[in-house]
Amino acid sequence: MKNILLASAVIVTLFNAAGAGQVPIQDRQPAGSALRPAVMGPTGGVSTGHPLTTAAAFSILLKGGNAFDAGVASLIAGGVLEQDLYSLGGEALVLVYPKKENKVTSIVGQGWAPKAVDVDWYLSRKKTLDGAGLDPAVVPGALHAALTVLEKWGTMSFEEVAAPGIGYAENGFPMRNSTAQAIQRQLKFFESWPGNKKFWLKADGSQYKPGETIKLPALARTLHRMVDAEKAAKAKGRSAGIIAARDRFYKGDIAAEMVAFLQKHGAPFDASDFAEYYARIEEPAKTTYRGYTVYKHGFGSQGPVLLQALNILENFDLHAMGYASADYLHTVTEALKLAYADRDSYYADPAFVQVPGEGLLSKAYAKERAALIDPKKASTSFIAGDPTKYDSKVKQWTFWKANVTDGVTPRTRSGQEENSPEIVKDTTHMAVIDKDGNIFDVTPSGGWVPGAVILGDTGIGMSVRGEQFWLDKTRANQIRPRARPRYTLTPSMVFKGDVPMMGIGTPGGDNQDQTILQALLSVVDFWNEWYPNLHGALERPRVQTMHFYGSFWPHTAGFNQLNVEATIPDAVYNELKARGHDVSRLRPFGMSGCATAVMIDPATGNRFAGADPRRDCYAIAY
Repeated sequence: MKNILLASAVIVTLFNAAGAGQVPIQDRQPAGSALRPAVMGPTGGVSTGHPLTTAAAFSILLKGGNAFDAGVASLIAGGVLEQDLYSLGGEALVLVYPKKENKVTSIVGQGWAPKAVDVDWYLSRKKTLDGAGLDPAVVPGALHAALTVLEKWGTMSFEEVAAPGIGYAENGFPMRNSTAQAIQRQLKFFESWPGNKKFWLKADGSQYKPGETIKLPALARTLHRMVDAEKAAKAKGRSAGIIAARDRFYKGDIAAEMVAFLQKHGAPFDASDFAEYYARIEEPAKTTYRGYTVYKHGFGSQGPVLLQALNILENFDLHAMGYASADYLHTVTEALKLAYADRDSYYADPAFVQVPGEGLLSKAYAKERAALIDPKKASTSFIAGDPTKYDSKVKQWTFWKANVTDGVTPRTRSGQEENSPEIVKDTTHMAVIDKDGNIFDVTPSGGWVPGAVILGDTGIGMSVRGEQFWLDKTRANQIRPRARPRYTLTPSMVFKGDVPMMGIGTPGGDNQDQTILQALLSVVDFWNEWYPNLHGALERPRVQTMHFYGSFWPHTAGFNQLNVEATIPDAVYNELKARGHDVSRLRPFGMSGCATAVMIDPATGNRFAGADPRRDCYAIAY
């Protein structure tokens, strides 16, 4: 009875948060007067990129699962439901905070390249890493990460947490508009891959319309086979069963089918590329900002861009400038430009490159970088700093360093078009907090409808994340045998001092850490303007610099370009233009990304959940 009452209360909260979230805000109001009601509860919270994904995680919490059980359930369900953004053939980058361990741990579920390839392999065959098909493929990492989290920190079986996702795949779910659009845009690609056509289209070759029920029986069968493997090993204990399920995917008959398909189509994978793959468990990167501690994935990701930007911005009084003022947006943009120059130079798989991470996160280095910001003029340079001066281990750098003294990239289209869903691959995010204070935060992506090949009858779309490598031996982030590309996926955790407070993340490719940065600054520097409605902190207008080399092939630069949401006042827009930014307007809430977050209120211990209105993200608290 208690669970029924809780579920009823949350359905009301979900309806209110989602329904009101679709109403555009015509006039900028203080975040505390957000149109959507606050999502708060005493027990737990979930925020994800799809209402049914949120429901899947919440159902596990109601059954007594912890945040990690619920988070893995959301990963599996999302990999069924959200395949225009992420599938189980993609990757999942996770941060966990288990209360009993009292520390944050990073799980790197980013796939690696096959051992047979390197830069010369591609160049000699005149191949590129263009993000479709099998040339940019890497081993799927999402399921390894998910089951590693479940094994080490969960309490439930794989069968229990996979049940919502299996149910959606087997019994069907309503096709959402964004997925239908993604399929429509890929019909020509499907002509080259009949398995994709069989998987995504009706038997007569017609397309599912938004709202129609689609079933994914091939994917359901693959998940059932993993459940069967778990059951067969059940007598050996919960962990053994989860490992057996994972092994069937990476080492057993499922892997054999995937590898056979890849080899049949000339892809350079063998069984060992799957069997020897593992989700890496490591210490996260971190920094402090005005009394908060922020955790990110390490330098194999773009996550430290956020940390470097925070270190730089700590040298400025952002609160005095005012959120979204010209001074504020200019300063944030210039700090991000400096961080991106370092990202594009130094970040790469730490298994292959000794990154000067200590120097990059040094406060003294940040002060040096902050001094480069001209408060009245946009920088057109793209020059990496020298963090080796502040690093006790790495004293020289032999790879390429950004050194563009006057970078301006002419626009070929408006900022609105550059961020339209027709041309931008995207991602999703899940954040969960439970009654005990455990926090799960994950940014999964890849294996998308756009460009991913379905591997035979497995229902698994092969990740094309290899497109984030460079085919350039001077670059740290070059493709190497068994290397993981420097990925854009970037979950975040925030502590107030040493007390856990928030999990936050977003879709958005290169824009992810820009969204998180602006949302986080809204939370911590302008607390009284939104508290206690976390939606209010996330809905505020944002800007987006394109001043970097794009992470996705062909790594196009957008030097000095700045996209601004329409809710930024004309006076601010004009002042940014006067300072030299190449400014373009986006529609209201038009920025790529949708921040989703869960929080423990430091004052009360209550659970807050929030999701901004830029997409159909959903938050629940109970």
